[in-house]
Amino acid sequence: MKTVSRAYTRSSSFKMAALFTLLLGCCALLLGYFLYDFGRQNFIRETEAAIDMEMEHILILTQDMDAAARRDFIDVKTRDLRHPVYLLLDKAGERIAGNLAQVPLVVERLSEGVLRFTHRLAEDDRQMAAKIHTFEDGSRLLIARDITDILDQYMRLRVITGLVIGFMLVVVVVSFFISVFVVRRINVIARTARAIMDTGDLSRRIAVEGSWDDLSNLAQILNALLQRIEGLMQGIRDVSDSIAHDLRTPLTRLRNQLEVMSKGEVTEAQLKDVLAEADGMLNVFQALLRIANIEKGKRYQAFDDVDLGAIIRDVIELYEPVAEELSLLIHFESVADAPYYGDRDLLFQAIANLLDNAIKFSPRGGTIDVVLSAECDRWRLVIADCGMGVTDADKPHIFDRFYRADASRSQSGSGLGLSLVKAIMELHKAQLLLEDNQPGLRVVVQF
Repeated sequence: MKTVSRAYTRSSSFKMAALFTLLLGCCALLLGYFLYDFGRQNFIRETEAAIDMEMEHILILTQDMDAAARRDFIDVKTRDLRHPVYLLLDKAGERIAGNLAQVPLVVERLSEGVLRFTHRLAEDDRQMAAKIHTFEDGSRLLIARDITDILDQYMRLRVITGLVIGFMLVVVVVSFFISVFVVRRINVIARTARAIMDTGDLSRRIAVEGSWDDLSNLAQILNALLQRIEGLMQGIRDVSDSIAHDLRTPLTRLRNQLEVMSKGEVTEAQLKDVLAEADGMLNVFQALLRIANIEKGKRYQAFDDVDLGAIIRDVIELYEPVAEELSLLIHFESVADAPYYGDRDLLFQAIANLLDNAIKFSPRGGTIDVVLSAECDRWRLVIADCGMGVTDADKPHIFDRFYRADASRSQSGSGLGLSLVKAIMELHKAQLLLEDNQPGLRVVVQF
């Protein structure tokens, strides 16, 4: 059934392209015929009108003349080279007067009653158009006009018309292939979308054959969109699995504690443990809500001009007492002024999470380096600790929700801190990099 549908789609695409090409081709032929016919009719009409005007003028002037006077009149007319060519014949066909030696032997019919022939005039062959009038006495008068210049213009018009038709036919052929290409690419996009709808498989991608056309660019954008949707859906599934896995233990623990409390007197220590378990689970859900809120982009209204250096100093001042208790030294270097456009509270929270992780995983007596520098047209923040570091296998997943490396499972936490950092940095179009500090971890943020 799918094969029939695809064949039908290809057939339909070809028919649509062929119909478009046929219509465009007909338009091209009609335009060419109009140009050709208009030029020819205009050429003939102009030529015939000029000859008729001259003929009518001669007939008016000679209507009362006898044959001899008419001959003398034509002889006078032929002396003026500005006038047309004349030939006056008697009823026997013999030449009487005029500047044409004889009736042309080779003539062509230009139109009804109009003849065309070649005449040598002033040492040059000229194209002539002529009409013949027969008088009552049987004599005939041929009047011819030089149409060489007009004919040259007409021939140029024919060449231009041919070029226009040829160009239009090239356009028609190119349009056909473009139409086939466009319709085929649209059908590829439509088939992929239909397959995703039918199967629910978000891993499908639109085939991209190049990057020179807008449809390929559209396909790349749609593929990026599908990848983003697939990532979000996978994130939802992972979050659901992680919530079910990570909250099962505290919920079980909480139930057991409540069960014990229900059987006897409740001590203050037991009550504190229950409240701590409940607060821990509430904190998890609160962190998830904060991440979701940031990822939906609802915090842009709080963006303003801030100083990254001042934010980092505030974070360090907040964590210095904690670091001193663990005999840790926080070494901070910063440029004098680091203006940035962002949400101060979110940036503070993200940097605080990174510094908190550095303190949490650094051994006593260690040093944590915090450096803010300028790199090209971006700010570069480096937070380097001297702890256990992160393995190459864990680095691709370290920012996933609820993900905790094996080496960090002994530490308290929900596995959402770095996920929150990632969401905040993506909101600010910042790039997060993880590097080895040997020993420890270097977290690089490029704003």
